[in-house]
Amino acid sequence: MSFDLSIVNGDFVIQNGDLNTIEDTTKLTQDILKMCLTTAGTNPIHPWYGSFLSRTIIGNAMQSSIIVQIAKSQLTTALNNLKDLQTLQTQSFQRVSADEQIAAVSNISVLQSQVDPTEYSIVISVLTKGLQPITTSFSVATIWKIHVTIGTRLLILVRGVNDG
Repeated sequence: MSFDLSIVNGDFVIQNGDLNTIEDTTKLTQDILKMCLTTAGTNPIHPWYGSFLSRTIIGNAMQSSIIVQIAKSQLTTALNNLKDLQTLQTQSFQRVSADEQIAAVSNISVLQSQVDPTEYSIVISVLTKGLQPITTSFSVATIWKIHVTIGTRLLILVRGVNDG
């Protein structure tokens, strides 16, 4: 069985002065999120790690149906890369539990928000090799939004298509 450091909202989790670790289905869920949310090419040592999701949909003015198909394709590629990495780990005799490995991707759902058409909700469901179902989700937007609160005013700065 392997382990990873627990990350919540981008920060390591520290409890009683120790870094928390995770394993099994919790680790696999975190591995899926890290693979899908890391932009491929940003790790110079492992440029294949991550997905091209943000590079292909952010700042592109495309029809929703095209964005959905691109997102599903990019996420499928990222999850296949994760499965390949898990195979390499087991072949190199690293202890990886069955619940830390993807047996099959059950579903990838990409739905456009009814409230904000620039946002998409993504739900990924997989089955582990230990036969445990896992579902995780996150959201992405086709434009960059930065929410800034000044006093009682909320400003939303937007960078979209053709912005430098």
